[in-house]
Amino acid sequence: MFSIVSILAVAATVVATAMTTPIETPPAPQAAAPEVQLRFAESDPKPGLIRFEDATGRVLYLWPETVLSTIDIASATARTDPVSATPVVELTLTADGRDRLARATTNNVGRILAVLVDEALITAPVIREPILGGRVQISGQMTMAQATDLALLLRAAPASYGRSLADAVLRRFD
Repeated sequence: MFSIVSILAVAATVVATAMTTPIETPPAPQAAAPEVQLRFAESDPKPGLIRFEDATGRVLYLWPETVLSTIDIASATARTDPVSATPVVELTLTADGRDRLARATTNNVGRILAVLVDEALITAPVIREPILGGRVQISGQMTMAQATDLALLLRAAPASYGRSLADAVLRRFD
């Protein structure tokens, strides 16, 4: 059995330690990096597909699996497209992302590949040829300021942001 003196001594030690131990300040909240996803899409509804509408009112039906996501982006740069003279964000992919996109586009020429940013449908081009070089452009209804902000956020995205695609998922589209 403990004596009252030993209990008080332990309590005093705990209080003294608590008073002298600095309290860690939590880190300041940072803006969450935008989630970029590339998903295959269809023009017509099918079971299991998710309905999305872009800013122009175009409706597409997206597969739930993600071909690429934020984790696959090595760098992002805002610039003006020399052909269309509109703001774009050019993405350079990681080696893994480049390989996955090359495989996905090689096996799916003629299909729609939708680009979403934070669950908003930005653009949905038809794959005309395999994309082998590891570079992708996000274009759509955005100003240069918005393109710059998006590129800055994507560059700041932590490497551990997470990827929602396993290589096995892509086999579904091979």
